[in-house]
Amino acid sequence: MMIRIKLAGLIFISFLALNATFIFCSNAWGKHNEVLCTACHLKSTDASAPFTAEDLVQPREMLCRTCHDADLDVSGLNPPHVFNGAPDLAGGSFTPTLVSDGAGHNMQHRDGKLGLTPPGGMALDAFDCLTCHDAHDNGNFRNLKKEINGYVTVVEADGDPDYRQNVYISGINDFCGACHEDFTSVRNSSGAGGWTRHPVGIALGSAAHADLDNWSRLTNKATQAQYPSGNPNDIYGAQVFCLSCHRAHASPYDNAMRWDHRQKPYGCLECHTF
Repeated sequence: MMIRIKLAGLIFISFLALNATFIFCSNAWGKHNEVLCTACHLKSTDASAPFTAEDLVQPREMLCRTCHDADLDVSGLNPPHVFNGAPDLAGGSFTPTLVSDGAGHNMQHRDGKLGLTPPGGMALDAFDCLTCHDAHDNGNFRNLKKEINGYVTVVEADGDPDYRQNVYISGINDFCGACHEDFTSVRNSSGAGGWTRHPVGIALGSAAHADLDNWSRLTNKATQAQYPSGNPNDIYGAQVFCLSCHRAHASPYDNAMRWDHRQKPYGCLECHTF
């Protein structure tokens, strides 16, 4: 009897550990499965009719903001506030695009400076949240589209519950490069045929003038590199990737840059010495 009780206890503890692991890992995915369909979709008078992408409670360009804008959110679900949030998230904030053009991806209107043509890519008919994200949970990190601009994109990362210190593992370079085609030679035969900007996918300490010691002392370096090992303390395995210099959404600086490069080369000197 004692053996059975101990065995049952071990099974219960193992179940709790597995469940806790699942909950932690699920931070990397979207959580739209926790939202009622009627939070986004209008219910048809025919109860058997399926919900459609056209019958929405808000116009598409405003729908995501009903939860992801701190000034509008009444969901109680603690979603990442990518508009008007107090802290800037790992992906940055769209708030600067509300007051000026050129700060990054603009969800609200055709950007007067950046337009609808991704640098190094093809012109788009429109741009909004669903250009990059799926509305429903899809198993990709943060519901990023698994196929974009004709490319299959699998993005792997460990998501921070506070959305500020995500640990990126793989896939972001391919995801960004799917639209910004000329900026990378990965899986691309129609672009420039080589690097036209800072290379990505290389170890931070591999360049002749790399300053790995300085970079390793940064307090905010978790989101500024790609860690194929999944370990944010693995400074020797850390790689340069698109988000080393840019925010995914927008920033207070031109082109969603992490720093104001028009003033001083702050960002360059975090990784380089001359």
